[in-house]
Amino acid sequence: MTSPPTHPTDDLLSTLAERVRAGELSRREAASMGMLLLIAGHETTANVIALGTLALLQHPDQLARVSASDDPKPIASAVEELLRYLTIVHSGRRRVAREDIEIGGVTIRAGEGVVLANDIGNRDPAAFPDPDRLDVDRNPRHHVAFGFGVHQCLGQPLHVLDLVAA
Repeated sequence: MTSPPTHPTDDLLSTLAERVRAGELSRREAASMGMLLLIAGHETTANVIALGTLALLQHPDQLARVSASDDPKPIASAVEELLRYLTIVHSGRRRVAREDIEIGGVTIRAGEGVVLANDIGNRDPAAFPDPDRLDVDRNPRHHVAFGFGVHQCLGQPLHVLDLVAA
């Protein structure tokens, strides 16, 4: 394994290297964070660009609506709709119930595990009328493609900015 750079620059990986040097992180922890940044930050953005392009090509009427505007607001709204429609991360959120709770007539006992699938939440007809239809004019700002609340992805603003710029 190589040593941290001797002349770090003002970037995130250099900051991680500085944390290793200061003893705040192990090399393994820093490497894991670097991999997380690559996978969560780069792969998901690249996949949304590719799959979003495919979705728009499969829905030429929606592509025409996006292409007809130079206004960033409809384009940003279309990006949010593509995030809702595609929901790239399908691993779900794993949680353990802290107390007995009833959801949809099913009791989940304290200590039992549950997997909350974002893609199902983004296709909930109670939240999104006609949820299986791609509609770039929809305002899906309440989608859960990045999680929700304290479990919301910290990279969401950067991810959306990358997609709007693409």
